[in-house]
Amino acid sequence: MTFAEPTIRRGRPRDAAKDEAILQAAGDLFMEHGYEAVSVDAVAQKAGVSKATIYARYADKDALFAAVLRQECERAVSPDSFLPAPDQPVRDTLILLATRFLDLVTGEKAMQMNRVLVAETARAPRMAELFYETAVLNLKNRVADWLRAETVKGRLNVRDPDGAAWRYLGGVKGEAHLRASFGLPPIEPERLKAHLEAAADEFIRAHAPERP
Repeated sequence: MTFAEPTIRRGRPRDAAKDEAILQAAGDLFMEHGYEAVSVDAVAQKAGVSKATIYARYADKDALFAAVLRQECERAVSPDSFLPAPDQPVRDTLILLATRFLDLVTGEKAMQMNRVLVAETARAPRMAELFYETAVLNLKNRVADWLRAETVKGRLNVRDPDGAAWRYLGGVKGEAHLRASFGLPPIEPERLKAHLEAAADEFIRAHAPERP
C-alpha cells in the first residue's frame, strides 16, 4: 500500500483554526489508540468539524496521518530548539544538544509516536521514511553543520562531521533511550548528568584542534 503525502486542496481560503483543530485531534487520537483504531469520523467528532471538512484538506486517513507526523516532527526539531549560540563554549553546547536530543527521543510523546510507527511500518513504509527525513536526518544535519562551523573556527577538528554527529547522538541515547523504550524508570538525574558530561568530554578529546 502506498503511503500518501498530505494533499493541499484548491478552493476557498482555509480556516487556520479548523486546520489546527483537525491536526490536534488526529494527533491525540493516533498517539493514544494507534493508526488502525482511529477513524476519520472520530477525528471529526473530536475536532468539532465535519468529515467533509477533513476530506477537503486530506485525500484519506493516510494523508491525514502524514500531516500529523510531519507537524510533530517539525515542532520537535524546530531551529530554535537545536540552534546553539555562536559564542557558547563547545562543551556547554555539546551537553545542551545532548540534553535536548534526549528530551526529544525519550519523552512520552516520542515514545507514543515510536509505538505507532513500529506498528505501521510494515503496512506503510513511507511513514517511517517521513519520520526519518523530517526529524532524525534533519537533526543530524543541524549537528553536523554546527561541527563544520566549529572546525572552521578552530575550536574543533572534525574530519567527518556527518559521521561524528551520528556517533555522538547514538552514544548519547544509550541507556536512557533503552529504558524509555521498555517503559522502565528513567536514569537518576545525577547519573544522567554525568553521562552527558562524559560524552561531551570524550567527543572533545577525540576532535581536539591540532596545535602547532
